[in-house]
Amino acid sequence: MCAVLFLALASGIAADEPALSLSSDLRVRAIQGREIELEILAAAGDTWETLAARVAGGSEAGAALGAWNGATAGPPPTWIRVPVALLDSDHRRLVLETVFPDDRREGEDWIHVVGRGRLPVPEAGAWQVAVWFTGRGERFAELLEANGLSSPELSAGQPIRIPARLLHAALHAGATGAGGALEYGSDEQGAFAAYRLKSGEALYSAVVVRFTGRTRAHDVATVADEIAHRSRIADVRDIPVGYRIKIPLALLEPEFLPAGHPGRVAEEAARAEVEREIVRSTAARKRAGLDGVVLILDPGHGGRDLGTMHHGLWEHDYVYDVACRLERVLEAETAAVVHMTLEDLESGSTPSTTDALRANRQGTIRTHPPFLARENGEAQIGVNLRWYLANSIFRRAVAAGTDPARIAFVSLHADARHPSLAGVMAYVPGAGYVGPSHGSKSKTYMAYAEVREKPIVSFTRAQLVRSEAASTSLAQAVVRAFRDESLPVQPYQPVRHRILRGKSVFVPAVLRGNEVPTKVLVEMVNLSHPTDAALLGTVEGRERMARALAAALVRHFGGAPA
Repeated sequence: MCAVLFLALASGIAADEPALSLSSDLRVRAIQGREIELEILAAAGDTWETLAARVAGGSEAGAALGAWNGATAGPPPTWIRVPVALLDSDHRRLVLETVFPDDRREGEDWIHVVGRGRLPVPEAGAWQVAVWFTGRGERFAELLEANGLSSPELSAGQPIRIPARLLHAALHAGATGAGGALEYGSDEQGAFAAYRLKSGEALYSAVVVRFTGRTRAHDVATVADEIAHRSRIADVRDIPVGYRIKIPLALLEPEFLPAGHPGRVAEEAARAEVEREIVRSTAARKRAGLDGVVLILDPGHGGRDLGTMHHGLWEHDYVYDVACRLERVLEAETAAVVHMTLEDLESGSTPSTTDALRANRQGTIRTHPPFLARENGEAQIGVNLRWYLANSIFRRAVAAGTDPARIAFVSLHADARHPSLAGVMAYVPGAGYVGPSHGSKSKTYMAYAEVREKPIVSFTRAQLVRSEAASTSLAQAVVRAFRDESLPVQPYQPVRHRILRGKSVFVPAVLRGNEVPTKVLVEMVNLSHPTDAALLGTVEGRERMARALAAALVRHFGGAPA
């Protein structure tokens, strides 16, 4: 599944002529200590043209490739030899960087260390260095001049500077980002960010989930296929170490776009606005303990809707048990007031004493009248009734004198992400993705008292920014509390202000129409990950998560438990 690099003896090559195996279908060797060649394994149905399109930049190089291999007609042999001069930019750079690991970049120039390679090239002189690194052997004289040399004979260990003006385009330095992990460039298909796989890394986890923000298994696979096609990768499980993975800019999360890109500039401005609001509001929100704090606790799913299912667990009942534990901790150890949006009509709010739970489908939303999803398709009604109920609780609390800044809405879930991802992540309502108004006056919803109180809710831009800031602060507290409890945390962007799903970008429905300023949706675990699933599947794991959530509320609102 991961990129591999190892030294092997290629079949048909003498023991003193080793080949570097880059992948199952690519290897590199030096011919007579001078010419470096990439060898490619021909697949069934390959022609000189298809092979040239794969590694030489286009099918038009097929004739030259055939001539180099001494063939003018007929199908290619099993292994095809490709000289550096015929390679496209990606494969030329891959070959040279692989063969000469001691080479380095200084500014925009390239420094080649003579004779320090993974393959024996003892006879390499200035002409050969010029062929490899400038693309033209006759430029050796310019290399000698640039290095103050008079003879084309070079010594092992001697550094040779190839100035940027002479350097082959494949080796030109591009602008970088993500701490140097990405290099920006463009080709005939447009602009991209390139990432070079390291040993042990896979395309899915090292590239897709890290740089594109996708988390669902289907989305990760779809984007991986798109990136593989863009990068001319035939098998995503067999990518050479160091190969340039090209990520179209349109797939990147804004923070990974090149500096000055309009998308990144806009995102940085939005983040700065939220950060300023976090700083402004933090001091006013903090005071001792959780006195005066109202928590609206929303266990996800319920009724007929059990949520996601993996590894013998289903989301609703196990998440509900965490919510019951959190309610118990807060009521026993703090002064917080807890309102649950949902009640299990069979078990009540008593935490389970056993690891395994039973799916009784009795999770009922506490609206007036109560709502129990009994049919397929009713789950979405329940989602919207949750935020209507939260709004009603919020308005009553404010009317009773509670500071709105000390009211929080926390929706608990367990999701199904790509199986390489483990740990908690939290969604907050991104100001740019919520929209100005939400609600419905249809008969379906107007049957409930909480909806009739205020069917349509509206938000100003200032309210949305303040809400994103307060919610981000709480979400960050959740992540820190999980780390403190040694619970797993998703490695990439554990706090997010919108969901990416297919081509859709949105804020979770339970947050969109929610008038509570501080609101988060917490995906406590990824049920697709076996370790996460095992954690949620035990009383101990669920108790630890409840304790972490309680600690996060204390961290956010200030002080210590009463």
